[in-house]
Amino acid sequence: MTRPDAEIRLLSCADASAYRDIRLEGLRQNPEAFASTFEDERDRPLDWFGERIAQSQIFGAVLARGLVGVVGLRPHADAKQRHKAMIWGMYVRREARQYGIGKRLVDAAVAYASGHVEQLQLAVVTENEAARRLYAKAGFIEYGHQVNALKHGGRYYDDILMVKFLGP
Repeated sequence: MTRPDAEIRLLSCADASAYRDIRLEGLRQNPEAFASTFEDERDRPLDWFGERIAQSQIFGAVLARGLVGVVGLRPHADAKQRHKAMIWGMYVRREARQYGIGKRLVDAAVAYASGHVEQLQLAVVTENEAARRLYAKAGFIEYGHQVNALKHGGRYYDDILMVKFLGP
């Protein structure tokens, strides 16, 4: 099988419908990996997803069949934390995994952030070994462990906190 050549680009409000679809798929397929839930977001209006795109930098991986991966980048708003940003909402559709799309999405977010902030932070569920390896290969280091960070279906999930220093 040949490696698909995804276009990695910032999403715009015009992508709200495609973003809604992939976001809801991620929440449904991997509920343990996100702070939000499918139930919280499924009935939100399309404008709500457009607002999320407008308030963050959300990178998308696009193939001929549409949006196959996303990752968000959100700078902190508070004056004392403006030197930091959060990576959030990472998801790659199952059929597009193993092609390096996740790496390309993270690389795009890091490249964008490099001109705007000094460090990137993220949280990843401890059981998500593939994501932890991806972030480690991208230069993120573990700096903390949040016990019972999320609770879904009566089960608790711990988060590993990771950071990548980009420099002043």
